[in-house]
Amino acid sequence: MTRGLGRTGLLAASVALLLALGTVGPALAAQPPTRDYGAEKYALSLLNCTRGGGWVKRDGSCAGRGSGKYSAYRKPLRLHRSISGKVAFPWAKNMVVYDVCGHTIAGKPSLSRRMIRSGFRYPYYGENVGCGWGMGNPKDVVLAAHRAMQAEKSVRGGHWRNMKNRGYKSVGIGVATRNGSTMVVFDFYGKRY
Repeated sequence: MTRGLGRTGLLAASVALLLALGTVGPALAAQPPTRDYGAEKYALSLLNCTRGGGWVKRDGSCAGRGSGKYSAYRKPLRLHRSISGKVAFPWAKNMVVYDVCGHTIAGKPSLSRRMIRSGFRYPYYGENVGCGWGMGNPKDVVLAAHRAMQAEKSVRGGHWRNMKNRGYKSVGIGVATRNGSTMVVFDFYGKRY
């Protein structure tokens, strides 16, 4: 969510997604999480479909890409590789390791601390997270998470507002997997680089 919403806003906005995707995962073994670059690229494509006014369908296809037909057109976000590698993926990895789906983990830094510690001091940023347990293919989790966030359009939920926020210019994306669990993180940023 945007920085101004605070911790309460972050937690409240993620409740709908947690209900949609499940809140409890199986115990995970000590195997290290892996990064799925293909799922990250897919997540960016879905995000920019919705951002451009298109609509991501159940099969993952995009109706009306770049048309502004389903919602106001916003410029596509550029992938911020540095935020992906320094902030988004490490957070997705933490979520897998701690078996938590959320913006906070006890004893771990907040989003603002993660951004600042990684050198991103521009104060306009937000985060969406999605999680799946036992879904197999990471792209299936990315699609389910994206569609749950997209479905917030009718209530102008926080995930929807982040996807459509004209102030964001770039996004870091991280997808971590381990033992059938997949966590996806979108860290939006108000500057391109």
